[in-house]
Amino acid sequence: MYLERLVINNIKRIRKEKGISQEKLAEACNTATSYIGLMEIYKNVPKLSTIEKIANALNVDPLELFKDKNEFPLEQELKIQNKKKSILLLIEKELDTILHN
Repeated sequence: MYLERLVINNIKRIRKEKGISQEKLAEACNTATSYIGLMEIYKNVPKLSTIEKIANALNVDPLELFKDKNEFPLEQELKIQNKKKSILLLIEKELDTILHN
């Protein structure tokens, strides 16, 4: 689901930055405006062929739609998880100390 949201968010962002309406984007992709609207609220997930059409309509390389603004989102998530584990261990040790005194 991460990639689906990433691609959809990028499509929406680029569309808005370029001042292209959902209607114009749908027209350029030979699809319904409702499809674009539902996609932008995560109700439709575009196929790769549709992503390619959308990229062409937005005049961007299709790979741009897969790029995350955060350079290393998975590494950031791992750091957060590790910090949480460390905090929980500290709390657990502190509780043990309090309970055994």
